[in-house]
Amino acid sequence: MRITPYATTTTSADALLREAAADDWALISPSVYECGRIVSDAPWLDGHSARLRFLLDEQAVDGGWGVPGFRLVTSLSATEALLTAHRRGLPVDRELPADALAAGAGAGVQALRTLLDHDETPLPDLVAIEVLVPRLIDLVNDHLRQLGHATDPALAELVRGGPLRTPAATAPELLVQIRGATASAHPVPPKLWHSWEIIGSDLSEDPAVTPVSGSVGCSPAATAAWLRTRPEPSHPSLRYLNAVQSRSNGLFPVGAPMPHFERSWIINLFHVHGVPCHVPESVLSSLESALGDDGIAAGDGLPVDADDTASVLWALDVHGRIHDLAPLLHYYDGTRFFTYPEERTPSPTANAHALEALGQRIGRRGGDAGRYEAPARAARDWLISAQSGDGSWTDKWHGSPFYATATCVNALATYGGPQARPAIERAVEWILDTRQGDRWGHGRGTEEETAYAAWILGLSNSAANRADIRSGLAAARETLVGAEVTERTPALWIGKDVYTPVRIVRATCLAVLHSLNRDDHGN
Repeated sequence: MRITPYATTTTSADALLREAAADDWALISPSVYECGRIVSDAPWLDGHSARLRFLLDEQAVDGGWGVPGFRLVTSLSATEALLTAHRRGLPVDRELPADALAAGAGAGVQALRTLLDHDETPLPDLVAIEVLVPRLIDLVNDHLRQLGHATDPALAELVRGGPLRTPAATAPELLVQIRGATASAHPVPPKLWHSWEIIGSDLSEDPAVTPVSGSVGCSPAATAAWLRTRPEPSHPSLRYLNAVQSRSNGLFPVGAPMPHFERSWIINLFHVHGVPCHVPESVLSSLESALGDDGIAAGDGLPVDADDTASVLWALDVHGRIHDLAPLLHYYDGTRFFTYPEERTPSPTANAHALEALGQRIGRRGGDAGRYEAPARAARDWLISAQSGDGSWTDKWHGSPFYATATCVNALATYGGPQARPAIERAVEWILDTRQGDRWGHGRGTEEETAYAAWILGLSNSAANRADIRSGLAAARETLVGAEVTERTPALWIGKDVYTPVRIVRATCLAVLHSLNRDDHGN
């Protein structure tokens, strides 16, 4: 979808909302990690050869997979899958040339050695990465131990490098503990089911797990691993997997379905930027019906969390569907909001969304507004304290500081009061310092990150740097006018793998471009 000019913003916004209303899955880009796990665990599933081709097509020239900073998990999953397919040699695997699989696997192992030999390289804060990495390394090393007598020289040569090294920042002992628990039929918390392909028992359809509408933990890979073998055609989990893979010609996203996440984010983006649009009542009703006493998740099968709860409550509130914010306050610990209990790393963007939901309600000045003032102040103060020295914020749900900074700056600019202005202006200075011509972001810059940068610049109230700000906004507008967001757009959002929530990124670019055009027209 190409982002449209000012005159047709309403048409495009309404089209996006209608698409989201009609799609109960959400449009999420294919995942190398997820496809790799299903290649290994479910060669019996339709679309197997398409997934193998996808892994080979996505391999970079250096043998690895993924975007900078997030290459380890994707490269481990893809390499292990190609090694499995080559060594297994089933007819479905042989739909691709054996030498192509061998070459891809060999290059993947070499790339992994390079990644793992750099002790100073930090691990990204991907979901369950502390157990994902040691488990995938164990699987790859098992392959390497079996390749001593390989007839293929490209694979036999790999053995000379020895086993892959497990990074110190991971938790192999925790992996052993969890896998031991599932193997002994001890139940584990449902939030871990999302990674069942890593931590699950070898029991087919383990009764300790309860699928939701066929999915295990909202994860295709977890679902396939839980099934282990092809079930009857009418099995709900097989119907789930076939429905997901048929949406993208055999490929799988890192999570499905995630409609509450997609719909609420789009609604709030259009609200923040004043995009004229019509939000279907069916969308608001779907969010309302999914909201429980303890909040809401991105989609069925995932644990409820503060981020989605805040976003949904905020979206409903601005459209006149007023709910008690008690589900959100469930995640307030007196100093900040936690995304879910026992989280490893706090999330600035979850706190920003909480501040927006609270601030929106306080602004209504209803009878219960006062009970939200203390949590709102705490979230504001915590956000200010979480700002990096260079003026940016980083977050575990997105690989770019531009997303985290835009989200935090918007919350602080709208509901932070005068105490937040210095933090906002520091963020603006960071944006000006990180400009790359007409773009911002990873590599040569991306359209998504450029939209975040323009969003931040537009929130500056300072008289300083006005010429630089105007220049930056004009440059960003030129980039966004030609933006085209697809499932192949660089993946920056974080789950078990990095991914692109396509409609959300389209809405971001469209909404920011609307703001730039509106200001340019003096409206």
